[in-house]
Amino acid sequence: MKKILIAFAGLMVLGSAMFAQSVEEIMKKSTRLPCPDYSIGTLTLDLLDKSGNVTEHRVINQIGDEKESLRHVVFDFRSPASVKDTRILQAEKLGREDEKWIYLPSLKTTRRIANAERSKSFVGSEFTYNDMTIRKFEDDTFEMLEENVTMNVGGKQEKLWKVKATPVQNKNVEFAYIIKYIDKVSYLPLVEEYYDKTGKMIKLRTITKHEIVKGETGKEYWLRRETIMENKVTGRGTRVAVEKMTFDKPVSDRYFTQNWLNTGK
Repeated sequence: MKKILIAFAGLMVLGSAMFAQSVEEIMKKSTRLPCPDYSIGTLTLDLLDKSGNVTEHRVINQIGDEKESLRHVVFDFRSPASVKDTRILQAEKLGREDEKWIYLPSLKTTRRIANAERSKSFVGSEFTYNDMTIRKFEDDTFEMLEENVTMNVGGKQEKLWKVKATPVQNKNVEFAYIIKYIDKVSYLPLVEEYYDKTGKMIKLRTITKHEIVKGETGKEYWLRRETIMENKVTGRGTRVAVEKMTFDKPVSDRYFTQNWLNTGK
């Protein structure tokens, strides 16, 4: 009986090893989660003071599409008056650098956001322009720090991988590395700690609410329902929440043009 138990234990260890994923496999899944062909919806963006109080509430329309590895996203600010009609267009393509444009109503002009500006604040929030796109797998090298982490995220106990992501190039990024806590079910990075070159945490991003939603065609996607970015230097924060979102219902290509940025029509 003892020999049988030992043999069974050996098979269990072998089975675990056979199904274990490398950190590269995990991060490929995390950075390449299924994306809908089309999306249209409404976000709210709240600027938070050091005490967590809302100092400004913004409403943003978001429109996106993905065709042949080219992904467009438009952010159209609807309120308050201080940012109304500000519009931002992002174009992401595998194997190429992302492109970003911004329309500023005060100047009545659209300009391209230079690479050197991408580490700057996204319209006065604690997110940067870099934060508004998902880093590509090829942008970082990865190191598994812990394979079994249990953490309370948004009031739920989540099972996570703890991974260190270091940029291949530090150019145009505001951090030296990120510690990511990857959900073992959704592969979403539920918690991301951003560190500078001295090892000091400068930002903390947390997906406080996430869920599976169905698109118009019946496909399912993981939705980041609510995300909070905390600036660990200033104490301020920004909360982005998805109020409504429709996936896979076709939208017009005109949204992803500079003409639409200029006119909103």
